[in-house]
Amino acid sequence: MRVTVRVPATVANLGPGFDILALAVQLQNEVEAEEGSAPGLSIDPGPGAPAELRDPRTNLITRSYAAACAAAGVEPPPARLRCHSAIPFARGLGSSAAAALSGVLIADALARLGWDEQRVIEQAAIVEGHPDNVAAAMLGGLAICASPAPAVRVAVPDELRAVLFIPDATMSTGAARRVVPLSFSREDAVHNAARCALLVAALLEGRLELLAEAMRDRWHQPARGELMPHVPVLIEAALAAGAHGACLAGAGPSVLALASADAGAAGRAMEAAAARLEVPGRAAVHAVRNFGARVDLAP
Repeated sequence: MRVTVRVPATVANLGPGFDILALAVQLQNEVEAEEGSAPGLSIDPGPGAPAELRDPRTNLITRSYAAACAAAGVEPPPARLRCHSAIPFARGLGSSAAAALSGVLIADALARLGWDEQRVIEQAAIVEGHPDNVAAAMLGGLAICASPAPAVRVAVPDELRAVLFIPDATMSTGAARRVVPLSFSREDAVHNAARCALLVAALLEGRLELLAEAMRDRWHQPARGELMPHVPVLIEAALAAGAHGACLAGAGPSVLALASADAGAAGRAMEAAAARLEVPGRAAVHAVRNFGARVDLAP
């Protein structure tokens, strides 16, 4: 059997929804897997990949594959995997979630586990560490995570465009999480809870004019701004150029703006602001993605 898995990029948090919300973006990784005749796993992570991604013991896709089989109590079927990666690594665009989800979906197909969507999300989140990106990658649209309840998908307006400024430099998710305060004031808690609700309502009803206020965060972004001082500057540049809302993309260092008409203007504004700050990078515009991962099987 041959299986091809296509998993989208995702942006978590969207401002106030820390570890709760994530959005799927029309940019994807593709992994082809074929049952092998020789024992064990092999993986080709694509040209230019570092050595650790070529080792099945350290590659997140093959680790997730093996972990899913172990969780189901079955021996991992021998397989050869080949990757075609378009999601930038360590930029806040869900590359780790895409890798973990790919491995679990391949295990589900080749080992014939018969898992449903929620079981796949749970297993991938165990390996990756956080359910928000995984849920959005699996379900598409806006994913809402409120464990132990199942992850919920909300369709978002098709006219929305995800305008991303992607710096050349990377950011460790661990480093970005360590600076987030463990507690904050009741006033700030109410602020973020209100804006989480407003954000979901704005996307459900197509009230895009509410996104600027709905995406304002008082918890993780101010702390992470100390590590990434370009973030608030690029957010304001995008809003001034007509974006509906903007935020840090996941743990960063990318910045996301949500726009519709003339989305390119927000990208150009972020590029200009980044150039003034001497932050090398590029802007890209992608459609939002109201469908999640896709699995194709062939004999």
